[in-house]
Amino acid sequence: MSESQPELLRRLTATLLGTATDLPARLAASVAQRVPGYRQPSPVTDQELLDSCTAHVGFISTLGGPDPERDTTIRAIGASRAQANFPLSDVLDAIRVGCEFIWGEIVDHAQSSGTASDAELVTVAGQVWSMSDEFFSLMSAGYREEEEVRLVNGERERYALIDTVLSGHDQPNATLWQAVDRLGLPRQRPYVVVAVEAQGGGHVPTPRIDRRLRDEDIESAWLLRSDVELGIVSCNEAQIRSLRKTLQQYQVRAGISPVTQDFGHTPQAVRLARTSLAAADDGHVRFFSDSAIQTMAAGAPDVASELATIVLEKVLELPEPEQETILDSVRTWFGTGGSVAETARTMFVHPNTVRNRLRRLETLTLRSLSDPRQSAELYLAVVSLPRRAPD
Repeated sequence: MSESQPELLRRLTATLLGTATDLPARLAASVAQRVPGYRQPSPVTDQELLDSCTAHVGFISTLGGPDPERDTTIRAIGASRAQANFPLSDVLDAIRVGCEFIWGEIVDHAQSSGTASDAELVTVAGQVWSMSDEFFSLMSAGYREEEEVRLVNGERERYALIDTVLSGHDQPNATLWQAVDRLGLPRQRPYVVVAVEAQGGGHVPTPRIDRRLRDEDIESAWLLRSDVELGIVSCNEAQIRSLRKTLQQYQVRAGISPVTQDFGHTPQAVRLARTSLAAADDGHVRFFSDSAIQTMAAGAPDVASELATIVLEKVLELPEPEQETILDSVRTWFGTGGSVAETARTMFVHPNTVRNRLRRLETLTLRSLSDPRQSAELYLAVVSLPRRAPD
């Protein structure tokens, strides 16, 4: 009765290893010769290469049978290649070379010793290659697991560096300037801070925005927090339009700080970006200087709210439908730049209706819309007053 494939391969490898104890060393020399990445100087030392070749020979000689300790060792070798930043493609090439080498040694030994016929060798060839595939699977699994760990750790380190820059001073993990350099932010270029409204739950409101901005030659670094996504964006005044356009494509609510040159002032830029965000309407991007009065109101909401209550006290005492009619009219009037005709067209009413509502506002507040200072007070009060949600 003829031998089974596993029994034949086991006998061939056993007799081969019994006469060729230097097989792993010769295999290592062959890999170093045929795979350039393993030639010294290399991230993989000669001893590490020899250890992996010994594991490869041992895997085939044991027919890839169950052996948790051996498999753990092979995965650890794969992980060490990832730690050394050694290309996975070179690992695959080395295993391919190893399989060819081991198979050639088996064939030569069988033919010289007469322990197996050519027909018998053909029956086990596929098994040798199959086990090399299993060996590579274990190596690559360890490699990828280590890569995932390194990726997570790298992201955490990057977040820590961004946090250092946002704080504006040295941190235990890095100095301010080390953080700036490691994030790839140019020291000599101006920058802005961007604050984007976040919905929580780990949802990123502007996915891949750093790549989009890089296409515009704008470097940036972004950090997601529970309520806001903060970005440090290296750009000059001329690039603000590109930044704003990119943010608008996400249809998010965002605020942009003034341009600054000093990374030590980043905390202030963060505060101003958050203030701009607070003043922005839903789905809009607001630059800090877009509307000084609205930005001021957003920056000091308690004071602005108190002012609105004082200035609009008599209006707020009216029945809700009447007060909303007056407030909507004056908001629209301010939005049209003080045009009664445009306000009337927008609200689908007669111009005299608009005039009557504005005069009613002036009477109730004892302030004139024609007086610049009093008109400014009314505008600040109106924009500081939260709008009621529609029924």
